[in-house]
Amino acid sequence: MRLRLEGKTAFITGASVGIGSAIARRFADEGCSLYLAGGRNQTALESTLAHCKTQGISAAGEGVDLSNLANAAPLMSRALMHLGHLDILVNCAGIRCNKPVEEITHEEVVALFQVNAMASFILSGLAAKHMIPRTGGQIINIGSTSGEAGVPDNSLYCATKGAMHLMTKAHAAELGPKGIRVNAIAPGTTLSEGTKYRVETQADRREKLMSNIPLGRFAAPEEIADCAVFMASDEASYMNGTVILIDGGRLCQ
Repeated sequence: MRLRLEGKTAFITGASVGIGSAIARRFADEGCSLYLAGGRNQTALESTLAHCKTQGISAAGEGVDLSNLANAAPLMSRALMHLGHLDILVNCAGIRCNKPVEEITHEEVVALFQVNAMASFILSGLAAKHMIPRTGGQIINIGSTSGEAGVPDNSLYCATKGAMHLMTKAHAAELGPKGIRVNAIAPGTTLSEGTKYRVETQADRREKLMSNIPLGRFAAPEEIADCAVFMASDEASYMNGTVILIDGGRLCQ
């Protein structure tokens, strides 16, 4: 069977755990060489890299603090040095803040916008600068259903993901004529490590979330990764500026 990403290269942020790790593993399964940026969980990043290398592809990575925007350009330089060229950028790094709006601090506003929106914007620009002379490339942003609908006690996260979704559409309009496709995936509740712990230990929260999902279950990170593989493949060659909801039908009601 032909590997859908064979010969391609990808730089993925937020790749230590959860959706980012699942995307890295699936890309490796499909023959894609990788550079991975993780957060503070170095053990998890090394585990993801170890799996990827078993697929016979080139894979390397590092932990990095993307709340410090000065780290973005050197990080991209190291990714390009390892990969040689860049076909796919996946902006998956993200942090949350579940608080009532009146309790959110200035520092939390700055941190969430820096990691969830500003770092992705900067990395997208750096990727585009490399991709434009090559007249091709893809940028995939991992947004959220919270970027499409308001969620109580989650307004800051909603604001950052809403910014990412509109950034996706604007970059698609700007970069499409230059051969670069830009799309986003907006997952609903997905059983990554942190979310899985919360829903397993907080029965009321689990029941409330589940009651709004017509399919009656949460997503697995691998299901989001499957969509990312399709989006990055030649099968999606006419997809540009799209925000795909993967939420079990939550926002269709």
